This record gives sequence, C-alpha cells and structure tokens, in this order.
Amino acid sequence: MKHLTRRYFAFVFIFLFVILPMRVQASAPIIIQGAMACETESMIAALTNPRDERIGPWRFVSGDYQGVPVVVSVTRIGMSNAAASTVLGIEHFKPIAVINQGTCGGHDPSLHTFDLVIGADSFDYSAWVSQPQVHTASAEDIRFFAYNENDELHYDIKLHADEKLLKIAKEQAKYYTRGKAVAGTIATANSWNRTPGRIHFLNTEYGSLCEEMETHSSAQICKMYGIPFIGLRVLSNTELHSESFNPEAGVISQEFTLMVVKAYYASLQESQN
Repeated sequence: MKHLTRRYFAFVFIFLFVILPMRVQASAPIIIQGAMACETESMIAALTNPRDERIGPWRFVSGDYQGVPVVVSVTRIGMSNAAASTVLGIEHFKPIAVINQGTCGGHDPSLHTFDLVIGADSFDYSAWVSQPQVHTASAEDIRFFAYNENDELHYDIKLHADEKLLKIAKEQAKYYTRGKAVAGTIATANSWNRTPGRIHFLNTEYGSLCEEMETHSSAQICKMYGIPFIGLRVLSNTELHSESFNPEAGVISQEFTLMVVKAYYASLQESQN
C-alpha cells in the first residue's frame, strides 16, 4: 500500500510540476504587433476562432493560425503606444514570444521598397545628448545613449533580438521572394526622418538599415519581462531613392511574419518532444 501511495504522489508531482507547465507553455500564444491597419488586417483575417477585445484603447485579436495560438496586437503608431500595448499584452495573454512587424523607411542605400529587414538589434535614435560648446546643429554633434536597469546612463544603446527567433527568421528569409532580405539594426523614434544627411549619419555611424516608430519600445518592455522578441520590417519607402510610401509593404511583412511564427512554434514543439 505504501508503495502505491508513493507512486501516486510521484505521479501527481510529475503532472503538476512537469507535464502541466509544459502544456500551459505550449498553449500560450505568440503576440504579433502592428501599428496600423495595413500592418495587421491580413493576419487578423487569417485567424480561425478570432476573439476581438479592447484593453483601454488598444485592440487585441486572439485566435488560431494553422495550429499556432496567436494574438494580433494593434499597437497604434508611436513609441508610447508600442510600450503600453506591449505591457498590456504580456500581462493579459502571457505570451511565449513577441514579434513587432510592419513597414519602415530605408536608411541603407542598397535597400529599396519591399526589401526585408530582420532586426538583429534596435536602438532609440531620439535618445541623444548634444555636445557642449558646439554652435551647429548637425547630426555629428549628437551622441546616442540609453539607461540601464539601474537608471544609469550608458552608450551601449542597442537591444538584441532573441537568438532563436533571429535564427529562424534568417532561415525563413531564404523563401522571401519580394525583395532582398538582410539582418541588422532597426532605428526607432517618434520621427519621420526625410533628411538624407541624417539618414546617412545613422546608417554609417550606427549601422541602421531602416527606421520606424515602435520596435525598440517593444524590445525594451520584452527585455524587462524576459520575453523573447524580434522586430521584422519591410521597406515601404526610402528617401534615398525618392520612393514614396507603399502600404503593400505592410501586407508583405505580415505574410513573412506568419512564416516565422509557424517555424518558431514548430521548433518549440519539437524541443518539448
């Protein structure tokens, strides 16, 4: 009898602390973020059993995408919106990963509309300090900075994507056919930078491939929570080649992101088996 009792408690222990957490982890969703309708509508339409809800002014649509639990987060435009909706999404849905995706403006002269940027890292190009005793206002007179978890100023400004997500995004990029696919730095700010000199400075001095208004804010929140994160962007325009905004880039970004989501979820499932 004691032998059976021990086996029973051993089974209960394994179920509660090993099997159940794995099942909960497997059913937790991946949050996919987009700021605008052109960056989210295709993904929402692709969900089965969608559930549309609002948390404050932010919209979240949860559902299933070909066997993958997904939440499409319509963050709205800008860094504050991205940060707020990321916090709410993490707290409410307990995701296994967050992907911020959508359109962007090109910084690298080799890139054109519909080229894909896989965000190996990101930085906030609105966080800068100007140099004292300088009377000009050129880009070369500023230095970018960030604050660490201890609220200390430092100049290691870039946040890096999750290694597994980055690896899978690069693998899926082999199947990207709408343009060139590159991995590198995404620059984020509440700005639409149309000055060639400033674009050149960000590209040559900080390696930025493109700019947009949400990725780095989401990356900061995910780092605080310890949630895997990556930014994925498709060029919708580039001032360097006088290419105007094309909203189709948002549709293309969603298509590629869903490829990454499926591959990432499959890799998690395989690692649990």
